[in-house]
Amino acid sequence: MTSRIFFFTLLLIITSQTIEGQNTFNSRYHFDTPAAYLTSIIATDSCYYATGIYADTFPWLQVGSVFAKYNLDGTLVFTKKLIHPQKSYDTRLNTLTNLDDGTFVVTAYSFDPGMKGMLIKYDEYGDTLWTKEYLNPFYPTQDYIVPIAMAQMDDGGFAISCWIQKNAGNVDIYLIKTDSLGDIQWESIYNNPLWDRPYSVLLTPAGKMIVGAARSNIGLVAENYIYQNHIFQVNTTGTIEWTYLSPTSLGLRYGAADMVLLEDGSLVVASGVGYEQERTSVNTIYFDKHIFKLNPMQEIEWEITFEQPVLTGQAYLTNIIAVTDGSGFVAAGTQEEDLPGPYNYTIMGWVGKVSPNGDSLWTRKYMGINNDDNRQVLYDLKETPDGGFLLCGESRNPLPVPGEIAQQAWLLKLDQHGCLVPGCHLNTAATEPAQAAFRLAIYPNPATDYLNFFLHAPDRTSALSFRILDAAGRLVQEIGTLASGATYILPVSDWPRGAYVLQGLGDGKILCAEKFIKQ
Repeated sequence: MTSRIFFFTLLLIITSQTIEGQNTFNSRYHFDTPAAYLTSIIATDSCYYATGIYADTFPWLQVGSVFAKYNLDGTLVFTKKLIHPQKSYDTRLNTLTNLDDGTFVVTAYSFDPGMKGMLIKYDEYGDTLWTKEYLNPFYPTQDYIVPIAMAQMDDGGFAISCWIQKNAGNVDIYLIKTDSLGDIQWESIYNNPLWDRPYSVLLTPAGKMIVGAARSNIGLVAENYIYQNHIFQVNTTGTIEWTYLSPTSLGLRYGAADMVLLEDGSLVVASGVGYEQERTSVNTIYFDKHIFKLNPMQEIEWEITFEQPVLTGQAYLTNIIAVTDGSGFVAAGTQEEDLPGPYNYTIMGWVGKVSPNGDSLWTRKYMGINNDDNRQVLYDLKETPDGGFLLCGESRNPLPVPGEIAQQAWLLKLDQHGCLVPGCHLNTAATEPAQAAFRLAIYPNPATDYLNFFLHAPDRTSALSFRILDAAGRLVQEIGTLASGATYILPVSDWPRGAYVLQGLGDGKILCAEKFIKQ
């Protein structure tokens, strides 16, 4: 049977896909700028808000802050930008917080040309109400300061956990407590001869603060590294009450990238397990994603590691949240995998769910298909009122075609199963017995900007090559070999309107196919 005869037969027997369940979407935005990405999001029952950064051309690629509002379907309502020719505004931290009066606060840092930490307050329309600046306490000897994490206090003020440099090769944790206007009420430095980097901060019901960090000797030696989870609680004046430092006998630990505080005082922590790799001069560390639970006595109650297919420096978690229905915890981060082809450096978004007892319930991967060397990176995660998940980050193609924007903001809405393509959870090795046939699921159909597809396969190690044909049976695009168990995102905005078919092939045979319409 020729490919053309097969194609027209397929058009007759395949009906349009019916999608049920929660609304999902995958959208990218460039905000009319050379490069942009989103780093922090808020999900409400009527809209979504986000902050991020963009590059402008005065001077060339000056960094500015962007505040954006979206409808629930991902449609951009408005953006507001904050930039100055002599001053940058860098909101690349996932700290956006909505306040009771409808306003928003986010941390940032700037160069003008010296470096300063910042707090920025916006109104509901994204207009800047005020900014506050914070200097490195060792200024002017050192000016490096990054306000990495923030929590709003019961009195309306803010706890800001900063990463500061004290001298070459040494960094410390600098905790600031402000009032509701961002003015400093007290400050404290938590120093150590080793390298201490904060990642997260939580507020307890008693108004105390828990800081999540990493302690390491990475800036001081070239081998035999130490990397420890460093978590400590301070009282309302900044005095340390308890400290958890993971024993070196547990090996290299990435640090407390994000934490969830449970009602009994336990902590569920997003982290990593590291492996030191020898290099000619300076060794490096590769990490696997790792989640663990500390009980109220700061003892490990359970832990789970998600191993990478290959050792890489691009596997890490950025967020973890407790699902409101009590079914467990959802974490987000990145994963790198080797794919066939001359340029196989592919970084993809990763989302996973574990039960309250630390058992893996599902994992999802999201990979862009633009060109070779794709990057899909997630920076923030929130649960939506409908029980789904909203994520943001960046979609980057380092080898773009002429005229294409290489780096765009990425907004991703998933359903309660972590699916962009509805039904992705129905036929995987984690939830169902092995199946006898391959099957494709695509969404949306019709497609406008992106075609998202998922390969249901007999097992998770299965892989097929893919191609797309137009209504005349002509080859439109060959995609190459892709594995099951991931959602693939294919740009189609420039394609002519009409009918197409996506085919999965193995050993030269068509093993699955699905019709879709480009509108």
